Amino acid sequence: MPEAETDLAQSLADLIGDAGVTSDAETLGFFAQDVMAAGIAPLAVASPASTDQMVQLVNFARQHGLALFPRGGGMSYTRAFLPETSRAIVVDFSRLAAIRAISAEDGHVTVEAGCTWAALDAALAPLGLRTRFWGPMSGGTATVGGSLSNGSVTFGSGQVGASANAVKSFEIVTGTGAVIHSGSDGTGAGQPGNRSHGPDLTGLFAHDCGALGIKTAVTLETEPRPGQVDGISFASDDFAAMCTLLREVAQRRLASEVIAMDADVARQMAGPANIWADVQALGRIGLASGNLVTAMRRMAGAALAGRRFLDRAAFTLHFVVEGRDRDDLRSRLRAIRRLAAGCAEIPNTVPLATRAQPFPDLPVTHPDGRRMLPLHGVFAWSQVAGFHADYAQWKAGMAPVLAAHHIVVADFFAVVAGVGLLYEPVFYWPDALMAYHERRTPTWLAGMPRHPDNPAARGVVFDAVAALVDLMASHRASQFQIGRLYPYAGAHEAGRGALLRAIKAAVDPDGLCNPGVLGL
Repeated sequence: MPEAETDLAQSLADLIGDAGVTSDAETLGFFAQDVMAAGIAPLAVASPASTDQMVQLVNFARQHGLALFPRGGGMSYTRAFLPETSRAIVVDFSRLAAIRAISAEDGHVTVEAGCTWAALDAALAPLGLRTRFWGPMSGGTATVGGSLSNGSVTFGSGQVGASANAVKSFEIVTGTGAVIHSGSDGTGAGQPGNRSHGPDLTGLFAHDCGALGIKTAVTLETEPRPGQVDGISFASDDFAAMCTLLREVAQRRLASEVIAMDADVARQMAGPANIWADVQALGRIGLASGNLVTAMRRMAGAALAGRRFLDRAAFTLHFVVEGRDRDDLRSRLRAIRRLAAGCAEIPNTVPLATRAQPFPDLPVTHPDGRRMLPLHGVFAWSQVAGFHADYAQWKAGMAPVLAAHHIVVADFFAVVAGVGLLYEPVFYWPDALMAYHERRTPTWLAGMPRHPDNPAARGVVFDAVAALVDLMASHRASQFQIGRLYPYAGAHEAGRGALLRAIKAAVDPDGLCNPGVLGL
């Protein structure tokens, strides 16, 4: 590291402590990568331990002309936090991860940005509580601040939609070093009870990818944990019938989580048969049931089903259903079965396994060592069929090229309540892994095969992703985790784009907060 940069790193360590600054090459390289790509290695990785230290970090960056790239759990695939200059600091939140306060009576919890969803859920569970949106499936690694900066869905999305819908207020450090509290806790009374106390500043900072400021804490709405949970699954060979069922269940808010997948993605997710892993999964399903009789029934059903359902139909649909009590649960299950009259019910292994271990140690590659890269569009229900037809045509036209490079494209779907259908193509291809993949690979995959560097296949995948982003835009898709992959600022009408840039200039006049993200 050049002497001037060494001096800056040491000055930063003097400011927030040696434990809060890392500048070795290996760490810098890792923190400048995500699932998709590598950015420019930053000057340092800084881990502030308090809001005051975050303010000091912002002021330090302003003084020395440095950019700040906030990084949550690092699970982005859209280059959301990748530095675009070496005069940069990646902000790590691992030391800003405390749960500040839980108010069961008022129905909220205030948590710092670096807390993982798994840690938050574990803290609330003994109180019989959870947050209304309680995390993505990657919540063992994904942080609350990262998810609410980039937007995420999974647990609770069948009822409440995206992550930001459960937020009451944010604590934000802007690019000027000011601390802003949104919602009613910004009035001086200090009570984070009302998000809609005047203009919705909370919504302004939600899903902004850190472009408008750096989240240091968030207050989330809590609710009692459900009295009863079960799952139900179906198979269908007809895409239109699948969408009809997903829409009807979504609009009636009958399920907490609603996902679907084509046969290819089901096989990719299942991976190769592994007896010990399957036994462990059965055990988790049993433990999650709550009583011995139900445990034995669920484990027996899952064992008998095995992996046979993977080859039964073009699409499988899976619903996690919650109820206040047994009668409420049964009523919801009956309603879904009535709506699914044209689909075949199959073993409910997937929803049971999803809830048995909601925050698994997720791999960032296929279990056989192939690279993977998802992308997605969220479509209004009226737009889904048109996109599906054009996407199928694109896929058919690309089939020879994909096959030549051993690229598989599998499709995953999820309901986002109040919005529509999340349609997620996932690419798998043989390629060398980056440092990010190596460090994020779970221990149970340590012995997976390694593939040689494959720039030709990687180039095909990246070109295909760009083409599909354009195709999604032509069908009026919206996205979460916009990052630097999906169009945003330049895609808005002149008035809204100008307003967005004016807000950015007001809260971040030096452009140091994640410059380039969202097209800003």
